[in-house]
Amino acid sequence: MGKYLFLLLGFLFTSVIAYEQSHGLQFSSHEVVPEKRTSLNLTPTDPICLTDDTEISFDFNFAPNFETYFGYIIRIITNNNQNIDIVYNQKLLNFNFVIGENFSFVFRIDQSRLYNNWNHCSIRFNKKSQEVLFYLDNQLVCRQKFNFSEATCSRVFFGANDYEGFKTIDIPPMRIKDIKVKQGNSEKSFYPLAEILGNQTLDAVGKSIATVKNPTWIKPRHQNWQQVRSIATAATASIAFDKNSEVLYIVSTDSLYQLSLKNGQISGVKLSKSHGVLPPGNQSVFNQAASQLYNFYVDEKEVSTYLPNSQVWSHNFNPKQLTEFWQANKFISTVDSSLYVVAGYGQLQYKSLVQRYSFPNSSWEVVKAKGDFFMPRYLAALGTNAATDTAFIIGGYGSNTGDQTINPKYNYDLIAYSVRNSSFKKIYHLNDPAKQFCFANSLVIIPGTTDFYSLIYPIDRFNSSIQLIKGSLTTPAYELVGDSIPYAYHDIESFADLFYCPASQKLVAVTLFSSKDNITSVKVFTLDFPPNPFTAAKEASGKKPPYLLYALIAVVVLIAGRLIRKRRKQKVATSAPTEEAPVISTAASNQPAVIQPASPAQEIVVDVPLHYAVYLFGQFEVIDKNGADITRQFTPLVKELFLLLLVYTFRDGKGISSEKLYEMLWSDKSAKDARNNFSVNIIKLKGILDKVGEYHIGKETGKWKFEVLNESIRIDYQHFTEMVAKKQQLDKKYIHDLQNMIDRGSFLSETQYDWLDDIKSEVTSFVVDTTLQYLSTADVQMEAEWIIKLTNSIFHFDQLNEDALAYKCRSLIVLGRHGMAKDAYLKFAKEYKETYGQDFEKSFAAITGH
Repeated sequence: MGKYLFLLLGFLFTSVIAYEQSHGLQFSSHEVVPEKRTSLNLTPTDPICLTDDTEISFDFNFAPNFETYFGYIIRIITNNNQNIDIVYNQKLLNFNFVIGENFSFVFRIDQSRLYNNWNHCSIRFNKKSQEVLFYLDNQLVCRQKFNFSEATCSRVFFGANDYEGFKTIDIPPMRIKDIKVKQGNSEKSFYPLAEILGNQTLDAVGKSIATVKNPTWIKPRHQNWQQVRSIATAATASIAFDKNSEVLYIVSTDSLYQLSLKNGQISGVKLSKSHGVLPPGNQSVFNQAASQLYNFYVDEKEVSTYLPNSQVWSHNFNPKQLTEFWQANKFISTVDSSLYVVAGYGQLQYKSLVQRYSFPNSSWEVVKAKGDFFMPRYLAALGTNAATDTAFIIGGYGSNTGDQTINPKYNYDLIAYSVRNSSFKKIYHLNDPAKQFCFANSLVIIPGTTDFYSLIYPIDRFNSSIQLIKGSLTTPAYELVGDSIPYAYHDIESFADLFYCPASQKLVAVTLFSSKDNITSVKVFTLDFPPNPFTAAKEASGKKPPYLLYALIAVVVLIAGRLIRKRRKQKVATSAPTEEAPVISTAASNQPAVIQPASPAQEIVVDVPLHYAVYLFGQFEVIDKNGADITRQFTPLVKELFLLLLVYTFRDGKGISSEKLYEMLWSDKSAKDARNNFSVNIIKLKGILDKVGEYHIGKETGKWKFEVLNESIRIDYQHFTEMVAKKQQLDKKYIHDLQNMIDRGSFLSETQYDWLDDIKSEVTSFVVDTTLQYLSTADVQMEAEWIIKLTNSIFHFDQLNEDALAYKCRSLIVLGRHGMAKDAYLKFAKEYKETYGQDFEKSFAAITGH
C-alpha cells in the first residue's frame, strides 16, 4: 500500500491534476449569427499527412437546452479535395458518416448518453487495406474504401470552417476535448483543450498550435461561479427549487418570481392577494411528486399552498414571536407523502426535533425518533437518496443538551435518518478541520453515486465567503472544489442553499440576506458540473493560503481509502433487517444509492461499483481489474467466441458443444482446421480474461462452459438469468434491480449475429412483460418519475410499445409536463409511421385519457 500511496502523491502533485479536471471547448452554434460561431482548426499551418496508419480521435457530447442541433462535428479535407465528415441530422436524430458526396454509414447515439456522457470517436486510415474506419467508443461502426498514399495530406476542422470550397457554418452546440493524432504506435499530437482563455490551443506532445475562433473554454466554467441574478424583494423571502423543470422559486409577500436555470430567464407573478407577513424563519419547498409549491412556518404548524390558477397562497401566517426554528432542515418524502422538518434554533435553544406534516391529512406531529444520538443543532446540511426514504444530515452547530449556554460546539458527523424506521444512524465523523465551519441548508447527493456536494462557511465573521466541497456518504473525507462566493453572514439574517440541475448539468448556489429595513437580497450563482478541484490564487505575499494543502490532503485520503476498499471483496450486507439503522448499498450500474435497514450491531457495509465487469446490456463492454476498459482488445472473432461460451453457459446452464461452436464460427473449414482455430482463439481469449478476474473455461458432459470463480467477475447477463430463474412477486426492489441492469440499453444492442436473434427476443420479452406487469399495479400519482424511468427502459427494447407510451404520457401529465407528454406522443407517432408506413391510429386523448 505504501508504494501505491507514494505513486499517488506524485501523481496528485504533478501536471496530471489537469486531466482530472473538466476541460474542453464548447462551440457556439445556431443560437448566434454565423460570424460568431465556433471553429477549431487543427492544421492552421501544416496539414496532417496520412502515413503509418493515421488515427484522429476525440471526445464529444452535446450541450443541453438548445433549439437547433444540426451540423458538422468534424470535417477532414484532403489535398486531392476529398472530404470526410461526421454530420448530425437533428430531424432523424442520427449521425451521418460521409465520404465525398455519399453517406457511408448512419449511426445513432442514445440521447441520454449524447448529452450526459463523453462519446469517444476515432477515424482510422488503414494504408494497407486502403480503407477509412470509424469507431465509436472503441467499437467499429463502419469501414469504407478510401484511396490514399503517403503523399495524401489533410486539413482538419471541428465545427465551422472557412476553407475555400468546403466552408460550413452549420454546427451543433457541442463540446469537444482530448483530440489525439496517432501514426502507427506513435502519438504525434494531443490537444486536451484545457485552456481558460485565448484563441489558441497547445499540442501537449508536439507543441504545435491549433487556432480557435469564438471559443468558450469549458475549464473556467467548472471552476468559477457565475452570478446569474441579483434580486431585491420585500420581507423575509424564501426559496424553493423544482429540479425537474430546473426552476428556482423566490417567494415574496406580493410576488412570486421564477428563475429558469435552463435559459437564465426570470419571470414574476404579482399575487392577486398579498401573502401578508412573511415571518423570519419561514421556508419554502417544492414537492416534485405533486408539482406543488409550498411555503411553511413551523412555529404556527402551518403549510401554505400556492394556487397558480388564482395566483394566491392558500394561507397567511400570524407570527406572535420570533421563530424557534432558524435554519431548520427540511425534505419531502414520497414514502408517506409528508414534509419533514429537522433541527433548528431559536429562543436560546438548539433543536433535535423531527417534525412531520402529512399532506394527505393536513396534520403536524413530532416524530419519536430512535437510534443513535442526534445532537440538537442548526446550520447543518440535509439531502435525501433517490427513494426519499432516507435523509443524510451532516454538520451543524449546537450542544449536547440543546441549551445555548452549555458548551455549544461545531459538529462534523454524518447521520442517516430512516423515514421507514424513524431512526438515526451515525455513519462517520469528519476530522475536525483547522478552521471551523458550518453548512448551507442542502446536501446535494449525485444520483448513481455516493458523492455529495455542499457549501461551507465560517460563522465567526460578517464579510465571509462560502466554499463548495465534495464528499462521500461512505468515506470521512472531503475536498474543496470550485472557487468561493462572497457571503454576508449574520446568524438570523442570512441563508444559503445549494441545488443541482440534472439536465443542464449545473450546481446552483443561492444566498439570501435580509436587512433591517425588511428587504431581502437574493443572489444566484451557477457552476458547471462536475466542478474542478479548488485552486488557491496567490496572495500579495506570494504565499498560497493553506486551503489548497487541505484539499490535496483530503483527496489523498479519499483516494487511498478507495484503493484499500478496492483490494477487499465487496459484498452486500445480507443480515436480517431490523428497525434500527440504514445500510447504504450502491449498485454497480451507476444507479442511486438504495437504503436498507440493518441490525443495531451491524457495520455499514458498502457495495461500491466493481471495476472488473462484463456488460452485455447496452454496448458490449469489459472492464479489467484496474478499472480500464479493455473491450477493444477483443477481435471480432474472439468476441463472438466469448459471447457464445458466456451466453450458452448462463442461458440454461448447459454450455455449448464443440460441433456447434465449429459450425457457427468455422463452417467453411474442415473439422481439423476448426479445432486448430478454436485452440488459437481460446488462448487469445484467456489472455484477455486473465486481466479481468478468476474464471474457468472447460468441458463438462461434452459441452464447453464459462465459469466465474470466487465471484471475481461481475456479469450483468449472469445476474439477469438468476433473476429470471427465481422470479418472485414483482415488488419494487425486484424491479429496481432489473431496471438498474437494463438502464444501459437493450441486450447486446450493437452486436448482430444470426444465432443471437432468438436470445435477444427472449430477453426482450421478459424485460418488457415483467416491467409492464409491474406498471399495471403502480400508483401513477405517487410514482410518476419512477414510471417514466421504467418506460424509457422499455423503449430501449421495444421503441414502439404502446403500453409504455401510455404510462409515460400519463405520468408526465401527473407531473404537470403536458408539453413533454405531447412531444413524446408525437415522436412515437412519427416513428410508428416511418416503421409501418401508416399513421398511428390512437389519438393523444385515447392514450392519456386527457
